[in-house]
Amino acid sequence: MSKSTQSLEEKVTVKTLVWVAILSAVLTFISTMWHAFLPFIARCNFTGLGVICSEPAEMVGMPFVLLMLLFPFALKSSWFRERLGVDKLTYIYVVAFTVAGFSNVLMPWCNFPYYACSRGNTATTNPLWKAKIPGFVAVSPEVADATLLGGVAEIPWDVWLAPMLWFFVLISSFGVISLAVTNILRKSWIDVERVPFPHTLLAYELLIQVQGEGRSKAKLKPFLLGVLVGIIISVPLGAIMFLPWFPDVYAWRTATCGPGAQQITPDSPLYSQPIALHFSKHPIAYVIAYMLPLDVLFSTWLFTLIYVIIVYVAFYSGYYTALPTTGSCGRIWCGDISPLYAPPLRLRLISGGGILGLILMTLFLERKHILQTLRAAFGRMSPDEKTAIEKDEPLSYKSSWIMLLIGFIVLWGLLVGTGFDVAQGFAMVLLSTILWIGQTRLFGLTGVHIESSGAVQWITRTIWYPEMPYPGEPPTGLVLGSVMWSAQSNRHPLDGWGWSMWSSFSAYQMGRLTGVHAKNVFKVVLIALLVSQFVSLPTVIMGLSYYGMSRLHGASSLWASNLEWWASTGWFVVASGHPTEWVGHIMVGAIALAAMTYIHARVLWFPHPLGPILAWSMSFPLFGWWLAFLVAWVLKILTLRLGGSRAYEEIGVPFAGGVLGGYAIVNFVFALIGVIRFFAPF
Repeated sequence: MSKSTQSLEEKVTVKTLVWVAILSAVLTFISTMWHAFLPFIARCNFTGLGVICSEPAEMVGMPFVLLMLLFPFALKSSWFRERLGVDKLTYIYVVAFTVAGFSNVLMPWCNFPYYACSRGNTATTNPLWKAKIPGFVAVSPEVADATLLGGVAEIPWDVWLAPMLWFFVLISSFGVISLAVTNILRKSWIDVERVPFPHTLLAYELLIQVQGEGRSKAKLKPFLLGVLVGIIISVPLGAIMFLPWFPDVYAWRTATCGPGAQQITPDSPLYSQPIALHFSKHPIAYVIAYMLPLDVLFSTWLFTLIYVIIVYVAFYSGYYTALPTTGSCGRIWCGDISPLYAPPLRLRLISGGGILGLILMTLFLERKHILQTLRAAFGRMSPDEKTAIEKDEPLSYKSSWIMLLIGFIVLWGLLVGTGFDVAQGFAMVLLSTILWIGQTRLFGLTGVHIESSGAVQWITRTIWYPEMPYPGEPPTGLVLGSVMWSAQSNRHPLDGWGWSMWSSFSAYQMGRLTGVHAKNVFKVVLIALLVSQFVSLPTVIMGLSYYGMSRLHGASSLWASNLEWWASTGWFVVASGHPTEWVGHIMVGAIALAAMTYIHARVLWFPHPLGPILAWSMSFPLFGWWLAFLVAWVLKILTLRLGGSRAYEEIGVPFAGGVLGGYAIVNFVFALIGVIRFFAPF
């Protein structure tokens, strides 16, 4: 990379930014329509460009697919590698990673219709709820119903314009907030602390092979071996999902939870036991886990073991007696049965309290850095000191804080203008922002997030909606806010808000690894965010109008725009019963996280504080990722003891990157087959 790095300090040119915008728009259009034509079975793991490893990782394939498509050309042509350069490869990664978050199954195919079609006769039927939905948020019932059936001869763009702009502001203003937050924390997290962001580290292994200089030669053999292994393990999986006649060698068609978790079947000896646990058989779960620190891996499987033990103790004490006679998934998520949801344990809420504790501890530990950025922005500081502090930053801290303030005010104003209570609108923006700071911190450290944790949502539930279902006429803050609390701020980063922060931090991490200046990365990720967030909306309108939701990917499963349903689910309710019955569990989780963080920093052998957050969430028992962490812990210990850190860096990591690269390209090929089958069934 020596020759390429000579230009990395230069400003990115207008010409480059133009092709970044064009590439973002083209990839967004292709990926959005691509997901419309995929069969339902592909939505969790085989979307090709979107999700290739679902919950709790939400790993997207587009950046890995593009790098793997470039790899054979770069391998044969030094001229091609030179023309690409490490800077352009970095921009391709940033664009692909960002775009994939706004052109997938959830965003826009789920989230935009949640709002825009919520007044349709096929959606919300309660007139009290429908009356609270402003006309500029949702299209008329006639237009909404037409999107379900398709066949619209001429799209009424004048009708769609207001809902489209409303939703774009809803998503893009949080994108501005996220990028500003990232700018403020970038130096502390990326430059000083070196938070790893495992997904980006794996993509970097592909990128350096495409670049083809320096360290890539030493890593080429283990990388290629990993690619071969990735192809071998993923071809049968793709064939199982797309070719009905192919032997089900992974038992994927039966007793498999969507993202790749083996359920406990009635013929298993474990079925008669009070075990609420699945076993991951998704290959990429093990790849991601291999990239994590040993103490995080150890603590997670240790607290999973503790989870099993305390459930046994509770069972023989007279609780959760229905476990041995309940289906495998129901043991984990059915509220009255599951030790994760039901009293006395409510472990999921303790995990959510751990996320809250992680948020508070993160902000507490970053207090000096945050105050320093405020002093640089608005306080008294000498020019020399300010220059030194802001060196290598994408913007001045003053610009970043103003950017944060503008995004906050715009989103808050949008909510209030839509009909939200002023205080609840403020809480929505503030709590969602700090929630995604915590979730992004977790993602950066472990490569996963915790779905529906309730970490901050319980505050709104306690203050405004202690009684659920809501008695009387619902306010707009509940009618529309329930989706926001449930999805955008609480469920997946792919629901529209969280990915803005994920993509921004991941972009700066790749920039640090490749040596591309943060100012250039900032411009690229900002353009990619705004372009992808906008272009996906008219694209999905065309797909809905011409084809109809009932014919497209997921059919009725994607038509979940009944807002009343969202307010009655566990995602918004957090837990059944009055808040006084379960707020204590959240407080226990927050306090435990703080205490474990303090002890772990002083006693090296003490379990990592992230262990109970992961092990006691819904995702890890349900999708079996505890097993991936256990296996990866063993493999990583063997790697380090047999070959030391050098073997891990020069053999283990490039091998893992190769496995992911092989899996991603096979995933893409089979997804392409799925798209072709939409137009030419076979």
